[in-house]
Amino acid sequence: MSFETTAGARVWLSRVLWGLLSLAVIAGSAILGALLGYNQEASKPVTVQELVTPAFEGMPRVRILVLGVDQESGNTDTIIVATVDFEKRAVYALSIPRDTRAEIPGHRTFKVNAAYAWGGLETAKQTVQNLLGISIDRVILVRLEGFKRIVDLLGGVEIDVEKDMHYVDRKQGLYIHLKKGYRLLDGEKAAQYVRFRHDPLGDLGRIQRQQKFLKALATKMFQWQEIDKLPEITRQIMEQIETDMTTREVLHLARFGKDLPPERIFMGVLPGQPQNIDGLSYYIPDETRVTHALDELEQNAQYPTTSEGGNQTP
Repeated sequence: MSFETTAGARVWLSRVLWGLLSLAVIAGSAILGALLGYNQEASKPVTVQELVTPAFEGMPRVRILVLGVDQESGNTDTIIVATVDFEKRAVYALSIPRDTRAEIPGHRTFKVNAAYAWGGLETAKQTVQNLLGISIDRVILVRLEGFKRIVDLLGGVEIDVEKDMHYVDRKQGLYIHLKKGYRLLDGEKAAQYVRFRHDPLGDLGRIQRQQKFLKALATKMFQWQEIDKLPEITRQIMEQIETDMTTREVLHLARFGKDLPPERIFMGVLPGQPQNIDGLSYYIPDETRVTHALDELEQNAQYPTTSEGGNQTP
């Protein structure tokens, strides 16, 4: 299945949509837990070694790099590092703007989204590790196909559109027309919402809408109960992702996420600011904070309160 869109529109979709969907999977949507039980063809056979090896080598937390790839340019224009903490029962997701200036091993300093196109998955992983000063445990690579169909199969996603959004670019086949207010967005309207960036915040505003939509998508997945559609949604998801996780690890994430509410998903953006260098638009990370960005996200997380008014302890 593919979208009937122009090349320009496909670029925009790949930048924003599949990072959201894959992170929703990481965050433990009900869909992931169900798909492993309802779509036998999608899952790889479980080996004896996997059965006797603890998921993620028994680590209490794992860091997963989520990459959304533009199939035409090869750029990974959605880049998210998600820390899944099994002990605190929380997910911390840091978005890295696609124009972030970074050193790409074996090449040169350029925009971080070029790392995959220039050197493949390992180069992209190493670039992000060096940028943030961390180790990444697993990777998920997500392709373009199927997003609108999945949203439509879910019956749409409800979200509060924060303002009127209107933008037309006939060359790219981009037509955005959304009215302010609480809306049920079908696949087409959802694509418009997460693609909109034509306001003073530009790409940072778009990232904020990505994160907002992610939470709404996760909420819908937790509430969704139309079992007859699980095989189709399963197929759509599994066809669009590649991962180095074992089947046991995917099952472990599914069990972890089954009871994880969207309120335990905390999201942030790499600190920095836009800057023009040699005629190119970059996002320059804050050197004083870049290597502590994930720690800051976790430390600043506001956990849901209990009915008595106190914080839920991790």
